[in-house]
Amino acid sequence: MSRKIFSIDIRDNGISVLLVENTIKGNRIRTQMHVPYSDINNTPENKLTIISETVSKIVKEINVTGAESIVSISPELVSYRNLQVPFKDRKKIYQVLPFELEPTLPYLIDDVIIDFETISQAEKTDILVGVVKSSEINAILDILKKFDIEPYIVAPGGFSSVLYLSRFTEINNDFIFVDVDEKYATVFVVASGHVHIARSFYSKMADPQLKAKKLCQNIMQVIASFESLFVRAFDPTKILLSGSQIDTDVLNQEIENFLGMTTTSVDMFKDVNIKLNISSDHEFDSVNMNNALSLAAVEILGIRMINFYGERSFVKKYWEEYKNDFIKSGLIAAFVFVLVMFNVLFEAHFFQKEANQLNRQLAFIFQSTFPDVTKIVDPLQQMKVRVGQEREKNMFTGKIEDEILNIDIINEISSRIPSEQDVEVTNFVRGENSLVISGNTDSFNNVDDIKGRLERTEILKNITISSASLEKSSNRIQFKLKIDL
Repeated sequence: MSRKIFSIDIRDNGISVLLVENTIKGNRIRTQMHVPYSDINNTPENKLTIISETVSKIVKEINVTGAESIVSISPELVSYRNLQVPFKDRKKIYQVLPFELEPTLPYLIDDVIIDFETISQAEKTDILVGVVKSSEINAILDILKKFDIEPYIVAPGGFSSVLYLSRFTEINNDFIFVDVDEKYATVFVVASGHVHIARSFYSKMADPQLKAKKLCQNIMQVIASFESLFVRAFDPTKILLSGSQIDTDVLNQEIENFLGMTTTSVDMFKDVNIKLNISSDHEFDSVNMNNALSLAAVEILGIRMINFYGERSFVKKYWEEYKNDFIKSGLIAAFVFVLVMFNVLFEAHFFQKEANQLNRQLAFIFQSTFPDVTKIVDPLQQMKVRVGQEREKNMFTGKIEDEILNIDIINEISSRIPSEQDVEVTNFVRGENSLVISGNTDSFNNVDDIKGRLERTEILKNITISSASLEKSSNRIQFKLKIDL
């Protein structure tokens, strides 16, 4: 089975999209595209119009029919909070989150969408909460629906990238990940393999030096917040960078002056491998496509992340991925079931017809044997009764029980000779105390075997082969047995 994953990273300066084909053999990037906004001085009033125009350009170039869509939104729309709750169960945590968050939010709790990521669980559970206004999410979703794009995950920008790095990077120690956009930069703190803190800062500055200094101050604030919240020192081994709106040389110099560390630019395609392939004539655009790639990667790998569009159950996810295959399999199963039932009904009709024929034959035999019986209801049972009655009659000299019946002799001979043995009895002559049987078989050994088998019966004795000769016309052994009763 294969599926297509369409990841959409809505950034401050444009939209990056990636179409990945996910199969059993591996994953392949079919299309990557970054489309800048036409109006670089976009304002909140016309921002949605610009996003709509940009998405329209994308869907004209990429066929997303049948693809599963995942979206990340600008950090400008997302607020983060760190909380500690006395529960481990996610349902209970969701129930108390509105009461815990309401005093810290600048807007009504009913106007926001909340989701969280678990950091650690002990006596109390530490969680990282993401908050976004529902009106802003719905406005973006309405735009996407106009182009038949209905995502099932809406994540904060950069969050999929830091999750991806924290799980699958070769960095085993604590580190900081910074996702830089045109207007906002988000700083993530990763400790012991978990994202502990996420904070977004406004950083729209034309001067690269000032922007780098401001970002260094933001990083120091986040480190101080971590040490205050978790009461432990934080000594990151690396600072990882992603994004296009930063002068990395200037930032490296500032971070080295402020923090005594150097930065490393992240290339998600090279640094974290999930068996991804890309056409040889295309290179991965890590500057613009890191977040889009990480969105597809966390979905392929089944990593849960903050999702502002509700939580998908495993059953629902599996149904969405393979519903077409389920429908096809269901139709085939229904056809096979109908075929089997038709066959069963046909066989039942045939067997009933055969049973009726046998019943008619049985009734004819009964009526021929006992013509005095005019009313036949159950011929088999009636025949058993009449045979029993005849046995009770004294039809011979002495008691009937002492007389050996011909049917019993024939039954004894038949039961002694195996069905697979090629023997045909052609003549049966009974005298007062003796019996002569004639027949044919395929070998002299069979004649001796039949004689030996019949000698073991209680009602037959003194069995002799009176003749046994080969008949050339049929190439069969003609035999005659003389038997005393």
